[in-house]
Amino acid sequence: MEDLFKIVEIEINSQCNLACDYCPNREFERKEKGEMSLENYGLIIDQLAELRFEGRISHEFYGEPTLHPQFPEIVSLTKKKLPKVKIELYSNATKLSLEKFQDLYERGIDEFIITKHIGVKKLPIESFYDELTEAQKKVIKIKSHEDLHKTNRGGTLRDIGGDVQHLLPCYIPEFLLTITVNGNVLPCFEDFFQNHEMGNVFKTPLVEIWNHPEYKKLRRDLRHGLRHLYDTCKNCNRVQTKTPDHEYFTSTRKPD
Repeated sequence: MEDLFKIVEIEINSQCNLACDYCPNREFERKEKGEMSLENYGLIIDQLAELRFEGRISHEFYGEPTLHPQFPEIVSLTKKKLPKVKIELYSNATKLSLEKFQDLYERGIDEFIITKHIGVKKLPIESFYDELTEAQKKVIKIKSHEDLHKTNRGGTLRDIGGDVQHLLPCYIPEFLLTITVNGNVLPCFEDFFQNHEMGNVFKTPLVEIWNHPEYKKLRRDLRHGLRHLYDTCKNCNRVQTKTPDHEYFTSTRKPD
């Protein structure tokens, strides 16, 4: 078995209440639509528990997680079965009231990563932030859309970001995978159109998908800069590099 992934992104719903200029939602529709049931979500978490997964979990792809009507229950289930994981909420936070924040915090969200997108004048959290405890404030990161590392989303948005990267290694598939609302496993969150589905977690165990020869080949090819072999990767302008201590970072500059 190859080293296991460190980050799992699970798309619990396809809906988003915004349509930002730097997101494919501005002009395209998701291939898969709807919400993942709590039952199906539990099947994924059970597989991760069997693997003794202790990495990071978030609940987005191109949707807004807080729109899922059972998101609080999803958080509770995750923390109950995977107590050592770090649960991250990536959100536009336009629907995050004080009551909802406190509930999610108590249920187990470890970090709230909030982006104030274009056109949003004031977020609810900006009104109640001073009412929070110091411990709660420490788990919140609020950033402007100007702070985002914008890319062309695997070539989907040709007017965003810098030049397309050719023959440059990409390590995203080495440590991360995305599971869509219908259970399809993708090696990268930039694959909006799902060009590279590796298998379905409701039909094949996740560990078998991860260790399938085709998936291993993709990781190996991208590790060696062979982006041109994959439809999404060949037009992507994202740079994902690995430092000597194996921490991951992004950059718009080609490494020296």
